[in-house]
Amino acid sequence: MNDTVRLKAVFDPKVKIYWYFQGLIAHFMLCFTGLGFFTLPLWAVFGIFVVSKRYDTLSAELTDRAIHMKSGYIFRVEKTIPLEKIQDLSLRTGPLLTAFGLASVQVETAGGSAQQGSDMGLPGLSNATEFRNAVLELRDRQSGAPAIADRSSDSSVELLREIRDSLARIEQGLASRG
Repeated sequence: MNDTVRLKAVFDPKVKIYWYFQGLIAHFMLCFTGLGFFTLPLWAVFGIFVVSKRYDTLSAELTDRAIHMKSGYIFRVEKTIPLEKIQDLSLRTGPLLTAFGLASVQVETAGGSAQQGSDMGLPGLSNATEFRNAVLELRDRQSGAPAIADRSSDSSVELLREIRDSLARIEQGLASRG
């Protein structure tokens, strides 16, 4: 079944520079273990190729029923998260992301553990706020359960009266047995 694509995530090309600097920092930190003296020069030369391939394979789209994400060049990852499973979408930035004018959207679902982190990360979105708001709006619209505040107060009062009367009859029945 093909769902209608509501919105495609737009990844800013500046995310490639962000990933490259992120890799430089990681390999520099490895220098403290001695391993970084070998990996840092390799990253400096081949890192741009790696992040470019990662960027080229990155896609995400919001459909009527789910968010679909694809990423990875060597290790391909495809994730689908149904809208009804989404608990929260966090808009995240940090010093390095902010320096590049980027934001990341983290998707968290019911049953996801805090140790795992988010269930899906969408790094470097140009339309991060728009994408996040569209997902939340579509999820809320399709939840199907009307909010309690949307129900009329008269029907709620009537329901409470029926429950009260039923409880009174049950109490009378129990009192007459005993």
